[in-house]
Amino acid sequence: MSTVPWWRSARARTILRTEVFRDSDIRIVERVPASVRVGVVVSVGLLLAVGPPAVRQHLAITLVWLGIGSCYALVVFRDPTIELRSRWSSLLVTGLDSALTLAIITVTGGSSSLAVSLLFLVIAAAAMRLSFVATVSLSLALGVAYFVIALVVDDGSVPLTLRLQQGTWWPLYLVFMAALTGGFVLLTERATQAHTAARALALAERAAADEERDLRSRLMKSYEAQETGLQVILHEFRTPIASLKALTDNLAEHTTSAAEDDDHATSVRLLAAHASHLSSMMDALGDVAASRRPTFSTGRRRIVDVREFLYAAGDAAGLAGTELRIMVTPEGACCRLDPQLLRRVLTNLVENAGRHSRGTPVEVVARLEPDRLRVMILDRGPGIPAELAPRVTDQFVSAGERRGTAGLGLWIADQIVRSLDGRISLRPRSGGGLVVYLEVPVD
Repeated sequence: MSTVPWWRSARARTILRTEVFRDSDIRIVERVPASVRVGVVVSVGLLLAVGPPAVRQHLAITLVWLGIGSCYALVVFRDPTIELRSRWSSLLVTGLDSALTLAIITVTGGSSSLAVSLLFLVIAAAAMRLSFVATVSLSLALGVAYFVIALVVDDGSVPLTLRLQQGTWWPLYLVFMAALTGGFVLLTERATQAHTAARALALAERAAADEERDLRSRLMKSYEAQETGLQVILHEFRTPIASLKALTDNLAEHTTSAAEDDDHATSVRLLAAHASHLSSMMDALGDVAASRRPTFSTGRRRIVDVREFLYAAGDAAGLAGTELRIMVTPEGACCRLDPQLLRRVLTNLVENAGRHSRGTPVEVVARLEPDRLRVMILDRGPGIPAELAPRVTDQFVSAGERRGTAGLGLWIADQIVRSLDGRISLRPRSGGGLVVYLEVPVD
């Protein structure tokens, strides 16, 4: 265990150096043991002056002790950090305290000396700079030394039995004193370490929160820039695409039936189809932009018949009659949802399934639960690789040469469903084809 006291540890200083506990306060705490040491020297001088004659039996030696003790106490008082600089300096100061205390006990009467009380001060001071085990060990060593002094030093006024009692009694209480003070210092150090760790954790959490707040701010600025760019694209492209669609629809209507098989008529129909697709994509992107606004769709939810709603999506996708099979559970199910956004998603998914179904009917299976609507759209098309299924709704991920529109169709649908707190997932269908799972919350 380190000999550096808890109030001088690097971690504790970060806590204690505050407006209420500065370095000057720490120096005051460190100067307390040095001040007590000066007080001890002064008390021994008073003991020689006014104490019983027995304390002056070895006056010359006691005066030498006073000179040495005074110099030692003043040096330590001038620089209290001497006893805390290292393990060796702590052991040296502890050794000097112990030796000087045992010496003054010896020359002032042994077992009958009033200076025996100084041993408890030595233990208390040692507990502040040594470990718990070292403090208890010191108390045992001092106890043994005092026991020897009590037996050997005899001025003829104290019977042997009494010296034996005192030589046993005081060492026992020295051990108790060491255990009490050492344990108290140990508990204080543990409490300080826990407080320091908690403070460090709080500072780390605050730094993480500040960093997260800064990151969120930067992300919001980036998000707003993306939103602005998307709105600009929608604004600049919507009008020319609408005009293009109107022109191609007009050309398609004026193409004579007799010329339906020539290249010109085919090109016009293809141009009209592409213009219609571009218009649908712009509408979908508009829905994505709107779905990412926090207040979007407030007040736009209404009650719909699930079967009729699915048939309307199928009609919008161009599937009717035997091309589309719809199953709804329970029969006559109705729920409250956002029909505008969800219809666009279902139309996109059903249209996609019909385009790749290879002439087989597209199946739509819906189940209404107390708080959710689950829809499965099944086709017998080429399907998608199993390893691509988890990523197929990501931006710019295409499922094949014929599926999707540059990897944006399913991503747009997924963005809209996410805005409704729902989810989309795709899985290969047993026997060939694709299954699209759609789940949205409803009222």
